[in-house]
Amino acid sequence: MLSFGILLLVLLAVAQTAAASYDWNTGNTSIWLCAAAYCETNTYQTRTFRGYSSGFVVTDVLDNKSKDVQGFIGYLPSQNSIYVVYRGSTSIKDWVNNLDALTTSYDKCSDCKVHKGFYSAHQSVISEVVSKVKALKAKYPSYTVVVTGHSLGAALATLTTLDFIDAGISPLRMFHFGSPRVGNTAFANFASAKIGDRNRNTHHKDMVPHVPMHERFTHHSGEWYEDDAGLHECQGLEDKNCSYQWNLTSIDDHMHYLGLYVGCDAVSKEN
Repeated sequence: MLSFGILLLVLLAVAQTAAASYDWNTGNTSIWLCAAAYCETNTYQTRTFRGYSSGFVVTDVLDNKSKDVQGFIGYLPSQNSIYVVYRGSTSIKDWVNNLDALTTSYDKCSDCKVHKGFYSAHQSVISEVVSKVKALKAKYPSYTVVVTGHSLGAALATLTTLDFIDAGISPLRMFHFGSPRVGNTAFANFASAKIGDRNRNTHHKDMVPHVPMHERFTHHSGEWYEDDAGLHECQGLEDKNCSYQWNLTSIDDHMHYLGLYVGCDAVSKEN
C-alpha cells in the first residue's frame, strides 16, 4: 500500500501534468480580454491593453443595452488570432438572484433546449458578430478565431461558437470563464460533440456555474477547475471532483480567474 506521502506526490504529479496541457497563453490572454470588457464600452477603442492582452486591437464594439450584451471584436498580431469577447453582467449578484429557468427550443439539434434569456441575447447580436468576424478573417485568413467571455458572456461564447462552426469559420477555439449552464443535457452533449477545442474554466466555489439549477440544465464538457492546488482537467459534463462538488458558493471566486481580478482597471488604461 502506498504511504500517504507517496500518494500525495502522485496526485500532485497528475495535477501538474494536467495543468501543463492547458494552453496558458491563450487562457491568460482570454481572461485579460474578458476583464477589459468590463470597461465602459465607449472607451474600448481608445484603451491601451496591458499584460497578456498587450498589442490587442479592437475593431468592433458590441453594445446592445436592451439585452445586456456588451463586448468587442479585434485581433492580436502576436498570436495570429482574432478574438470575440463578451462581457458579463455588471451586477452579477443581482443577475444570479434574478435568473429564471425558462427554456426555448434550439433548432440545431433534436430535444435540445437552451436558456431563453441567453438565447435571446445571443440572437440580438449574432448576425453582426458573424459578419464582422468574416470580414476580419478575409483580411487575416491565417488567423485563428478565439471566442471568450466571462459569466453571462461565457454563455454567449458557447452559443456563438456553435454558430461560427455552422458559418464555416475556422480554425476556431473557445475559452470561457465562470459560465452558467446554457441548456439541457441534450444540448450539453451536442455542444460537447460539436465544439472540438472547448475550455470551460471554473474557479473553486464560484457561484455562477451552479445556475440555473442542475435539474433542468447541464454544463458541456471541457471543464478546467481551478483551486488553491492549481488547475485540474475534469471529466464528463459535471465532474463531482470539480466545481460541481460545492454547495456553498462564492461571488469572490467568480471575480478571480487564473490569478487575475476580472475588472477593467486591472488590464488596461484609457488614453
